Amino acid sequence: MPAARILAALIAPAALALAPPLAAGAPPKNIIVFIADGGGANAHRAFELWRGEPALYRGPGWFRGSAATYALRLSPRPGASDPLAQDPRIVYDPAKAWDATPSEGGAGGYPSCFAGYRWLLATAPDSANTASAIFTGVPTYRGAIDVDGAGNPTRTVAEAASERGKAVGIVTSVPFSHATPAAAAGAHVPDRDMYHEIAHQMLTAGVCDVIAGAGHPDFDDSGAQRAKPAFDFVSEEDWKALRAGTLTQADGATWTLVDDTQRIASFSSGEVPSPLIMVPRVGQTLQERRAARGDAHAEAPGESPRNADLPTLADLSLAALNGIDDDPDGFFLMIEGGAVDWAEHDNRMGRLIEEMTDFHDTIEAVCRILDAGDRGYDWSNTLVIVTADHDHLLWGPESDTIPFQPLTDNGPGQIPGYRWLFNSHSNQPVPLFARGAGAGAFAALPSKPDVLIDTSGATSRTFERPPYFHQSEIGKTLMRFVAAQGEAPTAATKP
Repeated sequence: MPAARILAALIAPAALALAPPLAAGAPPKNIIVFIADGGGANAHRAFELWRGEPALYRGPGWFRGSAATYALRLSPRPGASDPLAQDPRIVYDPAKAWDATPSEGGAGGYPSCFAGYRWLLATAPDSANTASAIFTGVPTYRGAIDVDGAGNPTRTVAEAASERGKAVGIVTSVPFSHATPAAAAGAHVPDRDMYHEIAHQMLTAGVCDVIAGAGHPDFDDSGAQRAKPAFDFVSEEDWKALRAGTLTQADGATWTLVDDTQRIASFSSGEVPSPLIMVPRVGQTLQERRAARGDAHAEAPGESPRNADLPTLADLSLAALNGIDDDPDGFFLMIEGGAVDWAEHDNRMGRLIEEMTDFHDTIEAVCRILDAGDRGYDWSNTLVIVTADHDHLLWGPESDTIPFQPLTDNGPGQIPGYRWLFNSHSNQPVPLFARGAGAGAFAALPSKPDVLIDTSGATSRTFERPPYFHQSEIGKTLMRFVAAQGEAPTAATKP
């Protein structure tokens, strides 16, 4: 596809993405949320330029908007004089975010370059507060999982769905107890690093029917057997209980642990045990942290051999979907391309494109099922959301001297021109796409323009992205959808 058509698809106003029109209609029976962790606008653009055509979610029928990601406050602990108050200094402000005034100094070996970059980095959120806002509708402080600013537990979409008899599935390409899957599953902790407690809550609360993700204690990041298990993301006690088939949920149901790739693949059809946890035989990520043949920062996508005999994110997602999609009350499914964020922290463009490709392949696989509509659900009763928890500071190859320079198109199959301006998060709003039952609700949310006209230089420039609302509005909307399903059923109605 010509570069001009790709660019037009990327910058088209949100209203153009609403054909055919999306009506609010009845609330969705089923909800699927895709999260590209760290997947800001330029992560999507890098993938699309490499691919040579726009992503599936740029097509007709998809709403397009943006979600601001700022935290309640930056302090990573619940204590504060007014713990529920929003810190106004970190609220997203286009005038500050797009400020092209040259800036001296820097941090972590990266120069500040421009005042906008400096502000976006200084006010950046993390995956814990952002995912918590998405799945509870309640803003919280950086580092918190499903608690408010005072540290009190906040009700989640997964918990509300489970209470109404819906099946719940959680899938990720990183450890299953990491921040985003933890928030989606309804863990409640004041600190995202409490991995053992998070895993224990996910496994014993009785909310999740299927969990899938990395973090296997017995294998390293390249899928090789460890000499000694590493219990970083799940406690030794819980892991041994999973292995023995003795770990139970609050309702007495016993988990089935599966780590064999062929068996995981078999779950895409037929009977699936419940509750089921799938932990492939790999360490922190399915692929991103695998050993590199050379310099992982400079390699092209696929240049280093992928970890062999492991399921893909799509494999895990289709197995999870099959495990929950026959619930008569419906289902809630969260699928995270978690290692997109890890590639960005590592400043590895090739691995970023790999992870975005795997993420997009998963979206396509799920959408094909909805298109077919032969499993009791389709676009008429199912909502699909594609978004991110937060962004990174990634721009064009000369963005250290040209503020907010776009990535440059080098043609399909070629890495676009780019520059990493830091190795961690940014406070930029992230894309949000939605299609299916209830998608029109996002078009109806009040939003603010994300635009700045810079007249400080000899030539006037306009920086612009789609209008935005805070990502907590996603959580509020999903909670309204689940609440609209009627009274919660008795426990006996949930398989």
